[in-house]
Amino acid sequence: AGNIIVHNDPAQKAAIAFICIYIFFFASTWGPVAWVVTGEIFPLKVRAKSLSMTTATNWLLNWAIAYSTPYLVNWGPGNANLQSKIFFIWGGCCLVCVIFVYFMIYETKGLTLEQVDELYGEVSVAKDSIGWVPTVTFREIQDGKGHEKVEHEEATKV
Repeated sequence: AGNIIVHNDPAQKAAIAFICIYIFFFASTWGPVAWVVTGEIFPLKVRAKSLSMTTATNWLLNWAIAYSTPYLVNWGPGNANLQSKIFFIWGGCCLVCVIFVYFMIYETKGLTLEQVDELYGEVSVAKDSIGWVPTVTFREIQDGKGHEKVEHEEATKV
């Protein structure tokens, strides 16, 4: 067990409360959303292998964080003695995640996987994906009209 160096009970209770709040918001937002994004971000041809790689990377990084945190937090020889200052590191990581999402994650709400592939092929900047409209809708694909519409649009462009 670790040593408690700060004997300020209200500060310790506040830290625990903020940790619980963080866990709640992480578990209801970024935690599960990361799995949805990785399920949509890769082209259909390589999706299975890519998901295997992202899952392995996720587990590896989770292990690295769990392994290194006691050494970063604990006091004594061979430890970093960061204690509660470790949250500045985690906060910095969250800031990097927010910036990454804003600039790199495309809006794919309401799109089929095929339309997501089309989106990635046509839109080069993630923030421009918000107003993007696919050339073929899901209903047209179901009705078998999608291929005819694409051919007609390509013919009128020339």
